[in-house]
Amino acid sequence: MAYDDIKPGGGDTGASRNLQKRVALIQGAMDVRGKKVIDCGCGSGQYLMALHGLGADVYGIEYDEEKVAQFQRQHPELAERVRAGDIEQMSFESDSFDLVLLNEVLEHVPHESKALLEIHRVLKQGGMLVVFSPNRLYPFETHSVTMRTSGRAFPIYVPFIPYIPLGLGDRVFAYHARNYWPSELRGQITRAGFSIMRTGYVWQTFENISGSQPSVVTMIRPFLRGLFTLLEQIPGIRAFGVSQMIVAQKGNRDLQ
Repeated sequence: MAYDDIKPGGGDTGASRNLQKRVALIQGAMDVRGKKVIDCGCGSGQYLMALHGLGADVYGIEYDEEKVAQFQRQHPELAERVRAGDIEQMSFESDSFDLVLLNEVLEHVPHESKALLEIHRVLKQGGMLVVFSPNRLYPFETHSVTMRTSGRAFPIYVPFIPYIPLGLGDRVFAYHARNYWPSELRGQITRAGFSIMRTGYVWQTFENISGSQPSVVTMIRPFLRGLFTLLEQIPGIRAFGVSQMIVAQKGNRDLQ
């Protein structure tokens, strides 16, 4: 079955333009000043520190112990706020946080339903969840895939790999992360007991976050940034952004 061997992992998305764009979207979902916020899968802490700079009472959890150690070395004043751990089973008390951030993380956890239920537990009633996660409408597979027969990485610039049905694609490719249709991601979140308040899409900033950006893209990225900024504003077209954003709230309704 496709996606049957997902392991925790993934790179940081804290490149400056991307970080500024996403932090503005988070702040638009909730004014974080004075709010207790946890970044689940915080990496080396770029978003955590940006939210701290906006006045949030910040915490973080990260699976990669080296990234946690790096953060603690760089920010000793907040060292106790960031823990190494698994977001499927957190040591934080129930009803603790006003806001949870899942920034390009859900697609990497082994059991996304367990992670979402655990996030639901640690959020206060009325608390908000902000999710950024891959958009399968985007025609390129940004996490790349490898060929099952040879183990070679398939070029990320080949289009329409996400459009191949998983039952067929899994015969040819090994996937490194999940990639969600918008309705699929909304379903995952609502089944965990959340009410969806807002959805949207985020387009690329061309900062080579993946580390495998083709050289020709690097050469023309000022043009691409301008073009994508325009396309991001057009109804219908904007739905093909590289990532989707969902803002959801923990309410009082029963889990589905």
